[in-house]
Amino acid sequence: MVLPRHKLRGLSLLNVALVAIVAAIAVTAYFLFFRSDEPSAAATRPSVAVTRGDVVASVSSSGTLASSQTASPQFETSGTVTQILVKVGQVVAKGAAIAKVDPASAERQLRIAEQNQIAAANSVTAAEESLDDAEDAKEAADEASASPTPTGQAQAQGQTQTQNPEVAVSNAEASLARAKADKEQADQDVVAAKSAVAATTLKAPIAGTITAINGSVGSVAGSSSGSSSGSTGGSGSGSTSGQGSTSTSTTSAAGTGFADISDLKALQVSAAFPEADAIKIKAGQSATVTLNAEPGTNLTATLASVSPTPTTTNGVVSYSATFSLAKLPANARMGQTANVTVQTAKATNVLYVPSTAVVTSGTTNTVTMADGTSREVEIGIKGGSFTQIKTGLNEGDQVELLQGTIGGGTGQTGQGRTGQVPGGGGQFPGGGGQFPVQRNAGGNR
Repeated sequence: MVLPRHKLRGLSLLNVALVAIVAAIAVTAYFLFFRSDEPSAAATRPSVAVTRGDVVASVSSSGTLASSQTASPQFETSGTVTQILVKVGQVVAKGAAIAKVDPASAERQLRIAEQNQIAAANSVTAAEESLDDAEDAKEAADEASASPTPTGQAQAQGQTQTQNPEVAVSNAEASLARAKADKEQADQDVVAAKSAVAATTLKAPIAGTITAINGSVGSVAGSSSGSSSGSTGGSGSGSTSGQGSTSTSTTSAAGTGFADISDLKALQVSAAFPEADAIKIKAGQSATVTLNAEPGTNLTATLASVSPTPTTTNGVVSYSATFSLAKLPANARMGQTANVTVQTAKATNVLYVPSTAVVTSGTTNTVTMADGTSREVEIGIKGGSFTQIKTGLNEGDQVELLQGTIGGGTGQTGQGRTGQVPGGGGQFPGGGGQFPVQRNAGGNR
């Protein structure tokens, strides 16, 4: 049977369409399963030029603003609080009165100490007179013993029967020594009692702002309530009790004394650094501080000290560092969150590439050139974005970014670690502030 011509034409078009579909499937399968992905990967891998400039490495952390000088004074004399003379937020001078306790007991102890002092002084006077009498008797006995007359012999025998003059002098000297020791103790007791009376008024050991009052009128206060470490002063011996030391310390905790005082005009930054970063920082290094409350303001700081002892939290070891600020913003407040960056190393006028262009394997560092060849290099300062090249490359050489974009490398370790080129906002200078990036021609190596 012969089909009409129009039906034959329809079958031919259908066959052509089927062939086209099969060809498309074959081409797609070839690109998906048989063609190597390497040219495509190479085509999307940019190359950059080796550049000369400055490279800076730094470590970063966050902390808080804290006062460089705080105090938590406590009453040295125990008693009932009768007056509180300051309020929270009030600025006080060193030596200003803060509060008072009832002085009656301390004044009574002072009166007793003064009476004992008078009695001790009288005892010294009596002992001195007894010693004078004993010495006179000894002198008379010595003269009588030297006389050959029977009268002198009789007197000497009579003195021997009563008491030896030398023994009497020795006993008198011992009595005088005891009386003088008692008088010295009585004098010390009076000094201590007077100090106890004066200490019924609590005074500010430093100038600053009252940040807390930990007592109230009618409550019992005194040295037995505790004091913070780093205190200065001493206690006198004697019958007066409650002699403690006024606590003045940069590390005193709030609530350890009757009041807390902080110098809010001398704030510093306290921040903790992980051990990998802590070994890179040392006192005297410059730093930059930004406050979360004022993110656009960079503050100049200096690393004052690094704690020699670590702190371990959830298995993470860190070391506390303290930074002194050159100038404080007017609105700075104690306790505000601060971010600090410490410059740990700097290389000037050196060759550098993005850190993402360097591959490290053990002690070997390599880069891939734009033509696909690999070259070993010696690196210097390695930051979070850029790495110094000491040998192996020349200025202008084209290298590939094997690990991603500029500043996005995965080879950096350590929390908060950064590296950048100063003045370029973290980018290479030139080209409108951008690092020159080129694509490989043809998409092949």
